[in-house]
Amino acid sequence: MIHRKYDDEYIAYIDSGESAAVFIIRDVCKSIDTTNFWIDITNMSAHKNNDNVWKFYFIDCELFPRITRPDYSKCRNDEEKKYVTWKTAQSDISIHKKRGYEGAKYKIVPILYNANKGKFHSVKVLWNNTFRCVVPEKWRTSSCEYKIIRKSVKPDWKYSIKSVRGL
Repeated sequence: MIHRKYDDEYIAYIDSGESAAVFIIRDVCKSIDTTNFWIDITNMSAHKNNDNVWKFYFIDCELFPRITRPDYSKCRNDEEKKYVTWKTAQSDISIHKKRGYEGAKYKIVPILYNANKGKFHSVKVLWNNTFRCVVPEKWRTSSCEYKIIRKSVKPDWKYSIKSVRGL
């Protein structure tokens, strides 16, 4: 059994946004080939938006060749696999740094955008004409009528890449 929940370093890695930065570099940034490399986030500027999604201003990273492969034999789910991957990456990166290895370094400027911006759907609601607001069905009175209103579609946050340059 893997005790990911007790590893303060891993929790800090998730909470800091580094895991989201690694995702962007690995899965969104197509101009950097990360195959067989670990991604080490060396610097970044970010905050969470109102929907609790990371918005990055820039991400600096360094790539290190993979020495060892993660052993997933004791993993019971995807979360445990993510933890084992992180532990293996930290170990390999530490070995490289102790040996003085310097990998390729990049500055990535990602863009967070709402793929549903400007999209709406229609909803039938009960409108109270006296108070000029939507009310629950159980509050129906003679001053109520049904209206069709337009509501914004729930945001679908995605990343794209504005620029990538070597450091």
